[in-house]
Amino acid sequence: MQIDQLFEFVYILIDKKQVTAKEMARRFGVSVHTIYRWVDALGVSGVPIYSLKGRNGGIAIEESYTLDKRVFSEEERLAIASSVRALNSLSGSSAFAVNASLKAAEKISGGAAKNLDWLEVDFAPWSPEGSEVRALFALLRDSILNKRQIVFDYYSSQGKMERRTAHPWKLVFRGQAWYLYAWHEQKKEERFFKLSRMRNVRQTSRAAMESMPLKNSYPAGEKPPLIKIRVKVAASKISFLLDAFVCQQMKILKDKSAAATFLAPDAPWLCEFLLSFGPDLKVLSPKSVQERILSLAKGVQKVYKGSF
Repeated sequence: MQIDQLFEFVYILIDKKQVTAKEMARRFGVSVHTIYRWVDALGVSGVPIYSLKGRNGGIAIEESYTLDKRVFSEEERLAIASSVRALNSLSGSSAFAVNASLKAAEKISGGAAKNLDWLEVDFAPWSPEGSEVRALFALLRDSILNKRQIVFDYYSSQGKMERRTAHPWKLVFRGQAWYLYAWHEQKKEERFFKLSRMRNVRQTSRAAMESMPLKNSYPAGEKPPLIKIRVKVAASKISFLLDAFVCQQMKILKDKSAAATFLAPDAPWLCEFLLSFGPDLKVLSPKSVQERILSLAKGVQKVYKGSF
């Protein structure tokens, strides 16, 4: 269970006083059994929540119960509320669900006339496939919360496409991409899977194993060493270089180009990426990177030889 979901659940109860487990299951995209697990967990923690049986039964909370605003500082309540609002764009929820959580966010903030729109998160790329990406995010979220294994086709960094089975544990945003942290059933080890490389994802009925603490490892393999690279980049491509690397040094030259220094992983994709700048970027050092880029360029030339 997620803390923002529990907050929202309690605030919905405070607002409505009584709801049905089926209604809440639809609201949060979980099973009815999960909703009753939440009820038990909240009851143990001291929230006066209980189940009513019969035709007009459901889940209720004591009429006099309110969350003491003193539990959180003003800053903490606004931070929680803003997070609930921002994460709705990743949820894949219905308009009703989004409105309910926004209402909960306003209650968490204490109804203060504060601007909660300081942060907006959108998981979808700048492309027409945005709805497909949100659907994948929602499917993975549901698999994690309900502890269900998933199967999918995955394109590895070695260029192979293989069918994988995984026990999903956590969605992680690292660097400039989203990853799924999970147990790799075939390899019998924990792995990071890049969401953009996952295809034909399907949730199974099999239970997933308990999660392990998130480790600080490199996605799907050993972490390559970092190397220092010095480049000269044309003025028109400076922004693209800054999008990809954190430049330790940047000096604008007389011709408006820039001399930049940055650290980058010595991975196979590095030289291919630098080559994508074409004649607008020249590697000044190290020599090994210069040689690899030149070799790649000659390979590209051979591909197109005789085409014109």
